[in-house]
Amino acid sequence: MATSLAVPIAYITVLVTALAIFSRIYRRRRAAEKTSFEPWFPAHPARDIYITLLGAEPPVPESMLKSALLVRATADVKRIWRIKEDKQTLQGLHQRGLVGDDTMARFAAAEKELEAEIVDVVSEANTFRNGWGTMIFATASEMAHAERTRDTVINIGKVKALEEKRLSLRAKLLGLPVVQAQLAANAQRSPGSVSPVRSPSPTAANVATTTPVVETSPIHSGASTPSKSATASHATNTPSKKALKAAGKKK
Repeated sequence: MATSLAVPIAYITVLVTALAIFSRIYRRRRAAEKTSFEPWFPAHPARDIYITLLGAEPPVPESMLKSALLVRATADVKRIWRIKEDKQTLQGLHQRGLVGDDTMARFAAAEKELEAEIVDVVSEANTFRNGWGTMIFATASEMAHAERTRDTVINIGKVKALEEKRLSLRAKLLGLPVVQAQLAANAQRSPGSVSPVRSPSPTAANVATTTPVVETSPIHSGASTPSKSATASHATNTPSKKALKAAGKKK
């Protein structure tokens, strides 16, 4: 009787102990995953540089500290843009069940960290000049927009090359020889290969062929021309048409 009761009691004891150990280990792992998840953003080098300059010995000039703080604010503006873009996407994916709670927890932690970073930057800006904290992010936003525009202009050649490669691959798969020929012609016709057309310089031969030939006349050959007095006397001696008509009527 005692032996028959000891076996199930021992079995239940071992089972409860195993479940307790498994639950404890599982909870530890879950807690470690929640506290040691990968941050949403990578390291913040602009903030680290500003903190290093702030505690440097000997002290750095105030203008350098202001520049470092402005660069830090510019990096924060870029993170704000990314947070806004990712938030809309994550909310839609979370509603469909495509994103887990861990990802949303990472995103919430990134939002809180960014809010604390913004408050820190504003307080640091007000230490340099009262009221600069309300204007520093407007200036940083302009700098971020200018940097984005510059990067876009610089990467136009790379984007063009990738687009031409994609179109050529698509035309090859679809068997479109016309598109392939156009792409080949565009590739061969680059702005650097086109040489400007120069007008030929005037040479002696060109001048000789283009100048009109003037026939020689008595005036150019050196023959004497009648003077003005001679022509005037000749005009006075010759009768006019009116005088001839009047003489004819009299006859």
